Parts: sequence; C-alpha cells; structure tokens
Amino acid sequence: MKTKTITIREEHEKWLKENHINLSSLVREKIDDEMKDEG
Repeated sequence: MKTKTITIREEHEKWLKENHINLSSLVREKIDDEMKDEG
C-alpha cells in the first residue's frame, strides 16, 4: 500500500472522531465502490 496525505476541514476531523471512523478505511472503501461502479 502507498501512503498519501490529504487535507480535511476541522469539522471533518471532529465528525470522524465522534463516529470512531478510520479515515484511511473510509477513503479506500469509497474508491473501491467507485471502481466497481465503473465496471
């Protein structure tokens, strides 16, 4: 796996923490979904 850096707003960080969401996992899942949708 590669490591990338992204910038998020403070409210995004707060929401991620409050909901115990791992940002890396969220991004990987979203990219996988988009790739599946493309066929």
